[in-house]
Amino acid sequence: MEKTMVKSRVLQLLPTLELGGAELYVRRLCRHQGEGRWTPSVCSMLRGGPVEELLREDGTPVQVLGISRHSASNPILALWDYFRLYRGVLAVAREHTVNLIQTHLSDCDWIGMLVARKLKTPVVLTFHSSKLVPPERASDEWRARFRTWIQSRVYRRADALIAVGSDVGESLLQFPGVLPGRVHLIPSAIEIPAIPDPRRLAELQDQHAALRLGSPILVAVGRLVESKGHDRLLELMPLVLERHPQAILWILGGGPEKDKLEEAICRLGLERHVLLLGPQDDIHSYLALADLFVTGTRREGLGLALAEGMAAHLPVVAFRVPGVVDIVQDGSNGRLVDDGDGTAFAEETSRLLDDPEMRQRMGSVGRETAKRFDIKTVRAQTEALYDTLLDVS
Repeated sequence: MEKTMVKSRVLQLLPTLELGGAELYVRRLCRHQGEGRWTPSVCSMLRGGPVEELLREDGTPVQVLGISRHSASNPILALWDYFRLYRGVLAVAREHTVNLIQTHLSDCDWIGMLVARKLKTPVVLTFHSSKLVPPERASDEWRARFRTWIQSRVYRRADALIAVGSDVGESLLQFPGVLPGRVHLIPSAIEIPAIPDPRRLAELQDQHAALRLGSPILVAVGRLVESKGHDRLLELMPLVLERHPQAILWILGGGPEKDKLEEAICRLGLERHVLLLGPQDDIHSYLALADLFVTGTRREGLGLALAEGMAAHLPVVAFRVPGVVDIVQDGSNGRLVDDGDGTAFAEETSRLLDDPEMRQRMGSVGRETAKRFDIKTVRAQTEALYDTLLDVS
């Protein structure tokens, strides 16, 4: 007799639904979770954003609490805000009768833990970066020490911790009481697009004709924040232009560093060679037209944007930094240079632009690399962990 599949419910908890890597990962995960025995819903504690609309288009239930937080400099109001967040998340979890909570990003971990303990459900904490203490705080500052103490207590009580990269996993194990058996290395995920056929490629070229101001085209993807290192790409771009004077760099992403990057573009005289294209829902059409994927990132939990570039058959040039080395194999699917060596970065970029056969070979290897991060594979790994925690056979 065939068994009837019993559906279980998982709540994905985030602070916001801005257009960031973790938020887009949750969207992809939710799109595919409905295919199996897990039914997803999403709760954003602070505010919505572009990903909220994408989730609603997919039919995923979404609730935004819209609770802003006061600074810790006003501890009474800050504690009241956290109580409101706890109460709001608890109400959402009860409404959706969830069987498990998965958290992402700052403050969701311990609030998700408290709610899960109240409901007697498992909780999975997901870590997208190895920067587990806010980087703007000195490690010996009392707020950083207090946060680390809270984190240690929360992390070691979680049913499971997901690290998206090896460096992230190592950072988790530095917290007292975190057992290796509870840390699971499961990468973030992408959707592998089909390689455009010649007709589709021609359509994309027509669609973006106004942006094709030069050739070859380099592309970088990531939020306009200091850690993504777009400023480093601008500084080395004049070296690339010495050998490829028609080259153009597309930067896809939005963020607080936009004005600073625009000033650097003007200072370096790169107005004709660098375009800040803002955040894009569908980056695949841009990637399909590029010749090379470049990133100046200083550190990644997992360089998922690199995997997206590889999925588009693009070789990668990057600095040898944590998170990137989990994906890029030097000489195989791209080139790695010592962190901060802009001259070497420009040299490797130019070498690849000079050698289309090498780009084709590395791009083919990269496409195979990207398949490790396919959402269907990652969803299966994640749900297998859920089932273990619920003791489902």
